[in-house]
Amino acid sequence: GNIYLDLANKKWGAVKVTPDGWSLIGNPPVKFIRPNGMLPLPLPEKGGTIDDLAKLVNLSDDDDLQLLASCLTYYLTPTGPFPIIIIQGEQGSAKSTFGRVIRNLIDPSSSPLRAAPRNERDLMISAQNGWVLNFDNLSSLSQGMSDALCRLSTGGGFSTRALYKNTEEIILQATRPICLNGITEFATKPDILDRSLIFKLAAIPSSERKEEKIFWAEFDEVAPKILGLLLDGVSTALKNLPNVKLNELPRMADFARFATAAEEAFGWSHGSFMEAYLRNHEIGIEVSLEADPV
Repeated sequence: GNIYLDLANKKWGAVKVTPDGWSLIGNPPVKFIRPNGMLPLPLPEKGGTIDDLAKLVNLSDDDDLQLLASCLTYYLTPTGPFPIIIIQGEQGSAKSTFGRVIRNLIDPSSSPLRAAPRNERDLMISAQNGWVLNFDNLSSLSQGMSDALCRLSTGGGFSTRALYKNTEEIILQATRPICLNGITEFATKPDILDRSLIFKLAAIPSSERKEEKIFWAEFDEVAPKILGLLLDGVSTALKNLPNVKLNELPRMADFARFATAAEEAFGWSHGSFMEAYLRNHEIGIEVSLEADPV
């Protein structure tokens, strides 16, 4: 019932998360895999606040902040199904930076943003070599790729012929957090919208823009406390989950129960997550309707 998070440092340090809290340990009872490109997480610290996260991302309201913190907390659990984060906004709204912040907080990589995969095979290979899949600057999603992303977010497999074999298969299975961004409303199919959290960003005024060097220095300063805050959320959710019952179960029911169980860690009132989640879901319904020619 405990969760172990690999810090990916040279000492093979990890975080042990239990219903009673979290702690740093040096010899975890879990064998971790470290793919190429994986970078170390910061050492988490106590004392983080939700305002630390709010300063790093260009969000429009408190609903978005609550949904983002809840989603990042759930991304620190090992099983899923995971909601898909969709970031939309015009040029200059810091969509790519938003995606990098998500990746660097949860799963730092030497290649934090990638182009959309060409096919489902490439998608599943990416899933074998990273935790958070972060695809940048999408203009559209084919029906096939949309379906593949849905399967990956809730748990799916892909089979292909083994190299140099005529009849043997290799089966790739994974469940992964996914983050997508683009200017236009590239995700329009009801299936993917039903699994998604949609963040619509406004353009940042020129007077409020920062140099990359300054922004990422500020990120490095607060990232340990934000990670500690998210781990507080995971621990609180593990403690409260047995007693959480929702009157109505949405599509991503496991995520909704977990986020509701974690509300206490962030100082939110009980039931506030579901209110924000349902309001965000209405945005997805509007997108789906606007994309339908009928």
